[in-house]
Amino acid sequence: MAIISYLSEELYAGKVEGGEIYEIKPVGFPEEEGLLKGYSNIFYWSFLWTDKGGEISEHSLKGFEILTFVLEGEIEHYDSKYRGWRKLTAGDVQVIRSGNGFIHSERMMPGASLFRIWTDPDLEKSLNQPASWDNYPSDRFPISIEKGRSIKTYLGRGAPLDLQTGGLCIREISMAEGHHTYNCSRNVFISGFVMEGNLAVGKLKLEPHGFFIAKEEECFTITVLTDCRVFIVESPLDPGYPTYSDKYVI
Repeated sequence: MAIISYLSEELYAGKVEGGEIYEIKPVGFPEEEGLLKGYSNIFYWSFLWTDKGGEISEHSLKGFEILTFVLEGEIEHYDSKYRGWRKLTAGDVQVIRSGNGFIHSERMMPGASLFRIWTDPDLEKSLNQPASWDNYPSDRFPISIEKGRSIKTYLGRGAPLDLQTGGLCIREISMAEGHHTYNCSRNVFISGFVMEGNLAVGKLKLEPHGFFIAKEEECFTITVLTDCRVFIVESPLDPGYPTYSDKYVI
């Protein structure tokens, strides 16, 4: 059993293509030094934002599923299969199943921010399938209210996201000050990115852009010091197939 926490300054921070889009990477690509690498079927995770707007130039993808969660503002997406630019706004989600090949580019409008998560759906299968994508509007994601917190579910019971990658549950949880118990299976990783507010997981306090991973914990306590919002991904300890990230161990 373990809970690992990372302060925001311990995560990679930089610019995309040297431009006006900034990023923090909780989980980096294998070739990048000094970063937490992929685990479970989470291959990559970044938080991107821009003040002035910017473009991510055309690039190719294969095999992985790429999830984009628009947090603020607007973005536009262009790809080689459907051609033309399509808009997503705050709260919308896009899933790209890159399959046997997909080329796309993006524009982030001024003030936009997003999460980008790559998942491993079993590359031996996905690399032989045609690429596809879906956009999901914000009003399709259910929100439940509990004592002292609200939970928006992107992937899980009652949520619409359709992925090839199995064993994932994705939520955004807003919590009021106080102690909150997170119940889960011992067979999953719980990965959390602090979007707003201050909290403590274990002995370490985390501010916005802090990150934590709980492994083999049936339940743990999140102590909220100021009202906060946390983006949480549950992923399996054993996805049931060889993943690209098997060689990397937490």
